[in-house]
Amino acid sequence: MYRIRLLLLATITSLAFVGSSFAEQKPPPPAPENDPLYMRVVATPYPPEAQILDGADHPHSAYELYVTNFGKTPLKITKLDVQGKDDNEVVVTQSASGKQLAAMFVPATGADASKPNDPVLKPGETGVFFIFADWIPDQSDPDTFDTAITIQQHGERSGSGTIHAAELNINQDNPIVIRSPLRGINWLAVNGPSNTSAHRRAMLPVNGQPHIGQRYAIDWIQLGGDGKSFTGDEHKNSSYHAWDQEIRAVANGTIAEVKDGILENVPNSGKTAVPISYETLAGNYIIEDLGDDHFAAYAHLRPGTLKVKAHDTVHAGDVLAHLGNTGNSSEPHLHFQVCDAASLPASEGLPFAINQFTLDDYKIDKAHKGHQALIVKSSHPMTKQEPMENELDSF
Repeated sequence: MYRIRLLLLATITSLAFVGSSFAEQKPPPPAPENDPLYMRVVATPYPPEAQILDGADHPHSAYELYVTNFGKTPLKITKLDVQGKDDNEVVVTQSASGKQLAAMFVPATGADASKPNDPVLKPGETGVFFIFADWIPDQSDPDTFDTAITIQQHGERSGSGTIHAAELNINQDNPIVIRSPLRGINWLAVNGPSNTSAHRRAMLPVNGQPHIGQRYAIDWIQLGGDGKSFTGDEHKNSSYHAWDQEIRAVANGTIAEVKDGILENVPNSGKTAVPISYETLAGNYIIEDLGDDHFAAYAHLRPGTLKVKAHDTVHAGDVLAHLGNTGNSSEPHLHFQVCDAASLPASEGLPFAINQFTLDDYKIDKAHKGHQALIVKSSHPMTKQEPMENELDSF
């Protein structure tokens, strides 16, 4: 599947939780004496719109659990459990251990984040668990999450126990519903929402605070009839189906910030036109204030095509700019995200749903009549749904 350079080069392999029943498990051991672990959640979980996957609804919540070993001996985390509760009734039960737990864990020690990491913390070390909890279909929606981890201590103070993080209240605001920023067919949602997406793991510390503005972001590229994103010379931006496409406002709003003047990259050259920093990651971009602390960010735009400036009022469907290949981008694509501040790095990514689009069930057949071809097997009209990673959508 396609891999394109992101706002942040942070590709980490992960697995979602596998559901399990707490009723079938033995009672957890008590928390160890002099609890050595500090745990906190930075962003409040949201209740996203359900997404049709494999014929079933799969609403989910994404959040991160930060853990620090304040003890004097190493400890290993062996299990992570999540319970979603509605008026004390358990409506979500999920668990991860072994390889699944290692795939969800990223230590803050410069370890290779593209591989599973053994969740062991030495004294003073910190790590992050990336959680993507599926809600159970046909159950009531949870109001709170209880997150618990089981640890084993090593060294002079050995033992094990289960520690509960503070109960999390789920944000009761429904995800914002927007229009698509694009028009046309065969738009692939590269790095879209999932627990395996590189966007999901793109944590950027700004002013001493970790942020994941890209938590639900999508890199949209457009495929041709052969299932490729370009026709002709792969080192020319004009060869790409997505290049120079119109980018439209997803809702009524006010332009909060714009950046223009960054030159386009030569696609798939391994180089960028400018050195990459927090200021240039997104290339040329527009941030639109949608109201109620929701901001839409459109990134990697073609220089000289931006049609708006800060403080302009825009309406849903207005053309804002054209799609390009600027900033930390390896080929023409639109990086799109909804977040809670007028900043791509210093914000928290928020879930969103698109009002109407078509979801295509597809495959890329590399030997169709002697040639590679994009085969659409069936299409499904979608209303107020969240596009997911590697979906093929038409607008």
